[in-house]
Amino acid sequence: MKIYQASGEGTVEVENIEPSEGSKVKIKVTHVMPTASDLNFFNGSVKREYPFVFGHMAIGVISDDRPEYGLKRGTKVILNPYVVEPSDRLDIPGKVRTRGVDIEGFMKDFVFLDIEDFVPFPDEVEEEEAIFAEKIAIAMAAINSFRVEKGDYMVIIGGGTVCNITAQLALYFQLIPILIDNNNTRLAKAKEKGIYYTVNSSEEVPLERVKEITGGRMSEHTIIEVSAYKSGAFLFALSRTGGDCTLICENNVVKSFDADVSVISRKMLKVKGVSTGAFEFSSAINILAQKILNLDDFIEKKVDIDDIEPHLRDLTENPSKYYSTWVEL
Repeated sequence: MKIYQASGEGTVEVENIEPSEGSKVKIKVTHVMPTASDLNFFNGSVKREYPFVFGHMAIGVISDDRPEYGLKRGTKVILNPYVVEPSDRLDIPGKVRTRGVDIEGFMKDFVFLDIEDFVPFPDEVEEEEAIFAEKIAIAMAAINSFRVEKGDYMVIIGGGTVCNITAQLALYFQLIPILIDNNNTRLAKAKEKGIYYTVNSSEEVPLERVKEITGGRMSEHTIIEVSAYKSGAFLFALSRTGGDCTLICENNVVKSFDADVSVISRKMLKVKGVSTGAFEFSSAINILAQKILNLDDFIEKKVDIDDIEPHLRDLTENPSKYYSTWVEL
């Protein structure tokens, strides 16, 4: 069995190992989506022990019939990247560890998982949709960090996949999303998915535009993807007094964020953070099953596993080149 490990020096090391299957379900990994955390491990910008098996967004197929679970060989499955440790407190959830971030990931020929660590594809869900389950879970976690009412405005700062998905979910929940980004290509993709209000922060003044859209009331709820904007200037300026603000930092890939605390205090803002979708993963599967989201054309490049090293180097040098990509194993 081959495993693919980030060296931390801009290379990928391939190693053949003997698998340890036990009673777990054997799954052939078919596709892995590279993310910012994968690139951090590839380049060694995260301090940890290397080499490290990365990859946390993945799908695969069941390798052998498992009649005790009702699973047939070839069944397509979504791999759950989250491991939630038990908690002895009812009011505090257990610690979340993410495969491919905190513990060994999915970038390998086969994985061996317990039955609760993967989910068969819902009916009529395609591979190009299923692989976004983790992103959907994070978007759901961001929305559920608020108490929303029909007709509330929700400013979403950042135009990447998780923000696009968040905006689409906001529409589903009968909110009014306003998506802000500095890239016209990403903004055009949002419009294609039904997001009516989009603002290019490099061509318009977001404060004036949001004031115009909301009739001066500003936004009840504001979300920022901190990997896209590392300053809270927009986040707090576009919030109404007493509003809610949530920072999305997927898997804690960004370690610092510039914020004016005086604005937070003056406007009496409630600020929260979201780094994981562990507690919304089941909801994400339901969202996929209901076909609520339009994920067409999100994956702009497909790469064979033999070309993973130059592909990761390309993504490092050109982080905005593709909306999303995946690696085929």
